[in-house]
Amino acid sequence: MVTPLQVFHRSARAISAREFEDALHSICRPRFPPAFSPRHRHIGCAISGGVDSMALAFLFHRLKQEKSLNASVSPNEQFRVGDNILGKVRAVIVDHGLREGSDEEAQKVAHAIKTKIGDMVDPTIETINWESELGPGVDPKTHPSIEPLARKLRYAAIAGVCQRHNICSLFTGHHEDDHGRGYRGLQGIPNAVDIPECYDIHNVYQSGYLDDQESTSPFWTRMPTGKRMKKYLKYSLRDQLDPQTLQYEIAYGMRSDGSQYFNEYQRTHRKWGDYPPVPEVDAEDGGIMIYRPLLGFGKDRLIATCEENGIPWFEDHTNADPTFTPRNAIRYLVKHHQLPNALQKPAILQLAARCRARVAAEEAEAGRVLERLYVHDLATTAGTVEAEMPRFRLPGGPRLSRRSSVWRKRRLVHYRTIAAIIIRRLLSLVTPNHNLPTLADLDYSVALLFPELRLPDEKEIPTLQGEPKGYMISGVHLDPLIQPNGSVRWRLSRAPYQAKTPAPTLRLSQSALASRFLKEPSEWAWAGWTKWKLWDGRYWIRLRHRVPCPVRVAPFEAVYQKDFREGLLLGQKVKHKELLASMLKAYAPGRIRYTLPAVYAETDLSGFIQGNESYWPQPPEHLRRAAAGIAEDDHSTPTPETVTTKQLQKHLTKEQIHELLWFYKEWEDEQAASFRDYDEVWEESRYLSSPSTTSPQSHKNQRKLLALPTLGLSLPGIYDWVQCEVRYRKIDGDLLRRGTSWQRFKFWRTRDAGFRLRRREPLLERREWLGLKRREMAGEVPVSVADAFRSD
Repeated sequence: MVTPLQVFHRSARAISAREFEDALHSICRPRFPPAFSPRHRHIGCAISGGVDSMALAFLFHRLKQEKSLNASVSPNEQFRVGDNILGKVRAVIVDHGLREGSDEEAQKVAHAIKTKIGDMVDPTIETINWESELGPGVDPKTHPSIEPLARKLRYAAIAGVCQRHNICSLFTGHHEDDHGRGYRGLQGIPNAVDIPECYDIHNVYQSGYLDDQESTSPFWTRMPTGKRMKKYLKYSLRDQLDPQTLQYEIAYGMRSDGSQYFNEYQRTHRKWGDYPPVPEVDAEDGGIMIYRPLLGFGKDRLIATCEENGIPWFEDHTNADPTFTPRNAIRYLVKHHQLPNALQKPAILQLAARCRARVAAEEAEAGRVLERLYVHDLATTAGTVEAEMPRFRLPGGPRLSRRSSVWRKRRLVHYRTIAAIIIRRLLSLVTPNHNLPTLADLDYSVALLFPELRLPDEKEIPTLQGEPKGYMISGVHLDPLIQPNGSVRWRLSRAPYQAKTPAPTLRLSQSALASRFLKEPSEWAWAGWTKWKLWDGRYWIRLRHRVPCPVRVAPFEAVYQKDFREGLLLGQKVKHKELLASMLKAYAPGRIRYTLPAVYAETDLSGFIQGNESYWPQPPEHLRRAAAGIAEDDHSTPTPETVTTKQLQKHLTKEQIHELLWFYKEWEDEQAASFRDYDEVWEESRYLSSPSTTSPQSHKNQRKLLALPTLGLSLPGIYDWVQCEVRYRKIDGDLLRRGTSWQRFKFWRTRDAGFRLRRREPLLERREWLGLKRREMAGEVPVSVADAFRSD
């Protein structure tokens, strides 16, 4: 028997479709696992024309070819990317216009995709408009930071294509060699991340899920089909018909999954006034995710894939210039110089793998510690969260061990890292900043919130002595709330706005004059909804109105509180003078209320909104005489002081109507000029006074507070003229699920009776508000919370 010779192929081999499919499955995990979506959804590929992006487009084409042969399988068995079935692949080619011939090269790349790859990949060319960003006549090459600006505009152009085609999965061609460039950190490039540089674009960055659910055919649907539907209904009906669960829900005001109908923070403040419960603001989710499935493959395998299948690629000659960008300089060093072993590709890849493994282990341990986190409340109405931190205990080392002190110090440093991760995740719920502080920047926060983890030198810091004190970091104010039992509950809220910094503002111009001309205010047409705008990095807000003055969203200020309070409706149980103060004290205590979004009008609208007075000024004398039907040669008839809109429509000629339109336009331009002057005075006043006394008294009457949308408060009748919708940004759902594990049903039954009885007062207050007081007195509802669990 002859033993066959072993042949080793030293050249790189092409990437197979099965390898690419496995790489996709490993990173494109479902973002909403409970969702069942049989719909196909397009995906996007960012194509630069290089070998990596062209290989990515070809691999998707080959994968689509193989999966199209198995089109007879059920939707549940078809190939999915994330939550949806793989649809058409759209290749996005961005022309930066920074070098000569870039437009021709983009056309060649698109032509190569159509002819060499196939019809399953559809190319789209997007050109960056530098004039809209830098102004006319400015050469973008002279910009001092051209690389980050081009990166921002490139992602914005790609995001525009994804919005038009409902794409939520974007793929790039980063490969294994990109890990060793040294500009992405020790962990290298992540394989899945939210799209960067698009933080303020709705339906692109961590948003769009609620709009998808409101559509008639959502991509993410929770309605299963077939056998899954039967199984889902079976278990859901079983939970609904469980008498013990139903009794528990009635007694505690909580659903069977542990989530509360009314959060505890709202209930504990009912003693300050009688007021309606405010529903929480819905939190956004979704957005575009960037996936990098080629990070496990080297560039040599990508070249082999293109060469084996006849796929052309295009090289950018600026990549060879080491003085153009820092990335090019690193490429030049790696290619033309012999670097030390520690800086070569294998060592850097091993370092990145070790760093990722360490970070994953620390995140997993932080997740286990979060099970002991006591989250009392996340109030999206004011953007606050209350939590009681878990406690760490350092076990002592062996008495006879010489290294016990060293071991204890290492364990202390490790626990401080875990505590910093927990604080960082809590800050993400409230902070208006997109970039969270690093773990190294949270050393003081760890020493403040976790006293048992303080280092020896931190115990001498004066601000850490005695009772805990308030602290601000990353736009978040941490306020300690000392409980009667001695424990500390921390309230995280938006830090108050500084007097010398501009406040976040969204401004909407007045409705068009053509839609209001020769019409009474009640006949004015609505303008369309504006696009969703990110306000203060926390709330997504959109507006529409039909008023003749600008409308803006700005922080609530106390100078308008009196007029707004007097304009509110008189409730059945609440005096109008106490409603606003009670709700602010309950939902936004202290200076938190001055971080709430408020809707303002630049003039007082109460008069013509209520129909008490007309908006339009009276036209000139000759137009009034013409509207009243008085002849030009009739000098004996006196000129009327006022004329109605119907008279103007009936008696004015075409030329006179144009003259009247011009008269109204000049009058509104004067009003708009006063609005602009007032805006300048308003912004200047912020640099001279505190937030509670910001508004100058001489201009106070020009601005009117219309509504506090997050609290559901608005002037009577204003909803017929100005409408506002608010959503909270994406929140860390995993943190809330872990941090509220104390609310699980099995945990409640193990609590002592005293813990259950402490919730008697909030429960009775909620019943009284819902109108169940009479039923309770008749004995139809249990009087105490403990009665629900009292056995016979």
